[in-house]
Amino acid sequence: MKVGDIVLVESIAGPRVRVRLQKQIVKQKNEWGANGWDGVLIYKDDVDKLIDAGVTYEKGSEPVVFVFDADIIEVVSESR
Repeated sequence: MKVGDIVLVESIAGPRVRVRLQKQIVKQKNEWGANGWDGVLIYKDDVDKLIDAGVTYEKGSEPVVFVFDADIIEVVSESR
């Protein structure tokens, strides 16, 4: 995986969502103590699924999220 890829993620809130990867994070450099990625939710329907699951995002926003490596299911679209 690399910066710009869109990945399918099993979110902690329940639904599977797509995230565009922005920056790889290693456990020595984050408060979670785990490897992962900073990313952004880019599809409105994914944000709406998370809102329906109880996450307090604003409709129409593109939230920045942390994605654990272990929660990535597959690469949906590779960056060029």
